[in-house]
Amino acid sequence: MTAMQKALRLGCSYGVRFSPDGTRLAVLGRDLVLWDVAARSKLWRGKFIAHMSGMAFSPDGGRLAIKSTTGQMAVVDVQTGQLLLNFQNRKDGEGCGPAWSPCGRYLADGGWDGCLRMRAAATGELLFTQAHAGEMLRAVHAIDGGRRLLVQHGVKSVDEGQVQPPDYCSVWDWPLQDGGGRMVLSLPRLMSCAPSPDGQYLAVLHHTGGEEFLSMYALADGRCLARVAVEAGGGTGDGLRWLPDGSALGRIGKGKLLFYGWPGLDVLAQHAFTYPCALDFLPASPLAAIGSWEAGMLMDLNVHEETA
Repeated sequence: MTAMQKALRLGCSYGVRFSPDGTRLAVLGRDLVLWDVAARSKLWRGKFIAHMSGMAFSPDGGRLAIKSTTGQMAVVDVQTGQLLLNFQNRKDGEGCGPAWSPCGRYLADGGWDGCLRMRAAATGELLFTQAHAGEMLRAVHAIDGGRRLLVQHGVKSVDEGQVQPPDYCSVWDWPLQDGGGRMVLSLPRLMSCAPSPDGQYLAVLHHTGGEEFLSMYALADGRCLARVAVEAGGGTGDGLRWLPDGSALGRIGKGKLLFYGWPGLDVLAQHAFTYPCALDFLPASPLAAIGSWEAGMLMDLNVHEETA
């Protein structure tokens, strides 16, 4: 059995993401920091745009796309830590993303204004925009090995006396084009979602009848496969992240991390943690990166072994 390594403190970390090959860890806080995972050493630190809020590694791991709370996007060279391109799009407004196409040529992101956008990653040229009136786009996820894009749509509040339409998720093929989205799930008060690594399942947190539930749906036909009541989250307590092998689902709760096994959605483990807000896992390893508004950590989380 491999000995557990000492936990590494990451500091204030709004986002954490392992590179595709697992050798690097990007930590998004007041600055963007890149770590060498094996050596536990810091490779570089930079503040490339103000108020960074989202990031994604390119499929080959060579670039990092970052996005700010104003919607501004930029691309950074992973090897050198140098800014490759600033898209100069400060007026797009806050939203979700970014997400890369599998070829690495395109970047997509969504806005609180309901706009889904696709740009050329090398130039920042806006190639596609689709507005969704009365909606806010809450998340974008790469699925099927990055070959498709899943978008989480939140319907904004309607006028008094009108019926609130359900929230929904759509799936898009690359490159994005008009009319290309296909609805795969419609559900009232959908808070967050996480597609499984193999693209077969969609885990969602949602409210029904005054309670909060974690439900699992088949992406192919929208069937509900399992549903369990869960305690209400708070702040970032709606975040979901699959283990790379698809055997369990991590959730960011109130002052703790919860892990649900799949199939079944039984609670496997709980770990107390101060102000957790982000989560990522290294494939074929117990190593997990945990983002926190106060003090993130890189540490071993043997979810199945600890609860066997």
